[in-house]
Amino acid sequence: MGAIYNNKDKFSYSLLRDYHSLLELRLLELANARFVWKGKNSFSFNRCFLMLEGGGRMINHTANQEYELRPGYAYFIPPRVELSYDFQPGISLLSLHFQLYILPGVDVFDGETRCQELTLDPDRLKEFACVMAKSPDWDAFCRFESLIWKLLSGIREPDSKRLEKLTSLHEKYGKVLQYIHSNISADMGVEEIAREAGVKRDTFSRHFSNDFEVPLKTFIMNELVAISERYLLHSELPVREIASELKFSSEFYFSTFFKRLKGVSPTQFRAMRRKI
Repeated sequence: MGAIYNNKDKFSYSLLRDYHSLLELRLLELANARFVWKGKNSFSFNRCFLMLEGGGRMINHTANQEYELRPGYAYFIPPRVELSYDFQPGISLLSLHFQLYILPGVDVFDGETRCQELTLDPDRLKEFACVMAKSPDWDAFCRFESLIWKLLSGIREPDSKRLEKLTSLHEKYGKVLQYIHSNISADMGVEEIAREAGVKRDTFSRHFSNDFEVPLKTFIMNELVAISERYLLHSELPVREIASELKFSSEFYFSTFFKRLKGVSPTQFRAMRRKI
């Protein structure tokens, strides 16, 4: 990362150490996908498609990009971009869903709008397939972790100044962000978070908005949407139990909230789990 070099071109080990300590890679799903599909979607996590066979088309409506999906390439998709797909017969790909947190609930790629096409080393692609086919043991785990980070290193570096700023905010906000991330629910509000931080509501809300360039209420809402997505896509819990788990007063209110923000009902959204 460019930010780990200071103005005197000396290596900043302290910043490298901070990145190492703070970065959390959370793999949500890894699948070998083989299906024909045409449609549109958007998710709150990162995705990466490693093309094995066949082809298709992908359009990023958020940044006005268009890709022909080709074997031997990977396609990185940051959070919350609006995509259209046309997966053709014979397509086969490895699909990774992941989050890369620099602070709890704050993804390294938040705010990115452009997808990226990466050239894949054929040997590395074969190793991916080989590791996935193995029984999960320590060797497979270590090799897989190495492969994931190698893949991520090929993605264009996010804004280094933003990352350095976020790293500097860990001491000030780390505990309260972890509180939000671990306890997010429909009844969480600014007052509760300010109380947890030990700061007056208006003061905390103003400082948070200035430091993260997003209103605290919006941050809470985004976290609630993100955990709702994870439950719907990566669990088998019925919608009514998800609503209860997230402390919505009823399944109806959860569905109303979700559809207002995502444009589809929770049930319709869950049906996308094989189409991402």
